[in-house]
Amino acid sequence: MTDFETLNGSASTARKHTFSRRLALAFAAVALLTAALAGVLLSAAWNFQFNEYVRANLQRLADGVAQIVDQAYPQYGGFTIATMEQIPRFGPAAGVGIQIVDAKGQLVYDDATMAAHLQAMLEGHGGQVQPPAVVLNPKGQIVTSPVVVGGKQVGTVRVWAYGGNAMLTQRDEQFKKGSLMGLTIAALVAIAFASVAGLAYANRLVRPIERITATAQALRGGDAGARTGLDDDDEIGLLGKTFDEMADAIEADREMERRLTADVAHELRTPLQAIQATVEAMQDEVLPADEEHLGIVRDETVRLARLADGILELTKLERGSVPFECTPLDLSQPVRAAVDAHEALYETREITMSVDLTEHVYVVGNADRLQQAVGNLLSNAARYTPAGGRVEVSLRRESPEAVISVADTGIGIAEEDLPFVFSRFWRADDARAKATGGLGIGLAVTKEIVERHKGSVGVIRRDEGGTIFSLRIPLA
Repeated sequence: MTDFETLNGSASTARKHTFSRRLALAFAAVALLTAALAGVLLSAAWNFQFNEYVRANLQRLADGVAQIVDQAYPQYGGFTIATMEQIPRFGPAAGVGIQIVDAKGQLVYDDATMAAHLQAMLEGHGGQVQPPAVVLNPKGQIVTSPVVVGGKQVGTVRVWAYGGNAMLTQRDEQFKKGSLMGLTIAALVAIAFASVAGLAYANRLVRPIERITATAQALRGGDAGARTGLDDDDEIGLLGKTFDEMADAIEADREMERRLTADVAHELRTPLQAIQATVEAMQDEVLPADEEHLGIVRDETVRLARLADGILELTKLERGSVPFECTPLDLSQPVRAAVDAHEALYETREITMSVDLTEHVYVVGNADRLQQAVGNLLSNAARYTPAGGRVEVSLRRESPEAVISVADTGIGIAEEDLPFVFSRFWRADDARAKATGGLGIGLAVTKEIVERHKGSVGVIRRDEGGTIFSLRIPLA
């Protein structure tokens, strides 16, 4: 293994690991954010529920105190000390504040003050201690309950909590702490699982990407047959298939270029050799420089010019650089024009041509190019049909297409050669083509013209000998 390959492999491994780590971290981050969001929402839900729970407990306490005062008020003659002594003592130590105000809104009882006096008396101070300041405006959750005596409200009991954990039992606190601990553990497990799952998924995702990368590097290195071989239905599988199709198309283009170069070189070699040999023979006075031999040079030069023009036209058609001004037209008109242009040629070669054209077959196309396509078929038929033969030209409507057929009784084409008929420079009989002046480009030009009209071309063998060429153009 070379140093370059080692470095390249190391770089690929590093990229793979970097991508895997990034994806694993992304999974972990998503899990962490999800756990954090769940924690926030759950904490908010818990706080709301616990607040409602505390409020309900405070309300029960306020209702209980109001019920005691309802009974003691008429018995002890109003808001007296004896009435207040009936109220259970809670005080700040319990985290709960209890006050009673009379019907005029005057404070008549404060649990914190009474609890301080009671504590002083129990400790032997005779109640001579400084009581805590009276809370006139309690904060937080405040619940009230009316004191009703004889159908008349004589006062109001108000109760509030000093802290957020007031009125919560030890079991409530344990449940809250256990829930938070469980959520934390679940979050950590989720993050760990997401990291492992992200790493595994990244490795699985990287493998087909590495195959595509390796295939691209192999193609760059000259291995034209390298393919990914991916056939999955997901996006990466589709990418692999598209990459393989692109590689096939590039290989086909390269093969066409190589074939074109070889074909052009082959086609140019023969006339150039003929010209060179004739000119050298005349220079060496082996052949006289008369009209006959100069005519050979001229004919080969004309053939070279035709070949160059044909290659240039075909290249322009294949690249789409030839503008086609397409309009609705009756297809019988360009077909008829092509037939009329070749009528003299057929008479000269003693070939019978029968024509059966359906009128008013409308397509969207370029009349001159369609005439050229049909003319190439007629020239090809005349070239390979012997004297006394027959060529049949027809135009018919086969919805949704118009079909032009040119059938001849010529030498025919071998079955194995049919797929190559419309390829550039292809000829069934090289010797016969040279004798008749064929360049092997006409059918390729016809194919390009028809395909520019969104149509198709075809050829089949006739049982009785000869071939049938067909052009199919979509109807307008």
